[in-house]
Amino acid sequence: MADTTFGPKGWTPERLGDQSGKTYLITGANAGAGFQAARILLKKNAKVVMLNRSAEKSEAAIAELKQEFGAKADVSFIRMDLSVLNNVREAADKVLKTVPRIDALINNAAIAQRISSSTSKQRD
Repeated sequence: MADTTFGPKGWTPERLGDQSGKTYLITGANAGAGFQAARILLKKNAKVVMLNRSAEKSEAAIAELKQEFGAKADVSFIRMDLSVLNNVREAADKVLKTVPRIDALINNAAIAQRISSSTSKQRD
């Protein structure tokens, strides 16, 4: 039986048309599903801005993508730690200053909650 989850023919990355001129912001794009989304979009000529916590992992991911798609692959990184609200604000300001157009935001990053021992005791 055909997968009709995303229409009569289903959905695959191959069915995604050319994305030239489109800009995608992706949280958690240096590994896993976010990285694969970046790969698919770059293959379709999109501009990808990664919003990740780790500069080191982001630089490695960008190097891998540029090796795969060439030095002209339009991929960049803005540091954003979703667990630190001030850092999210700073990243948003940088996005507004450096990214002239946003066509989509892919919220992929996981947020790990930190519970202090005093908060934990209050909940018991």
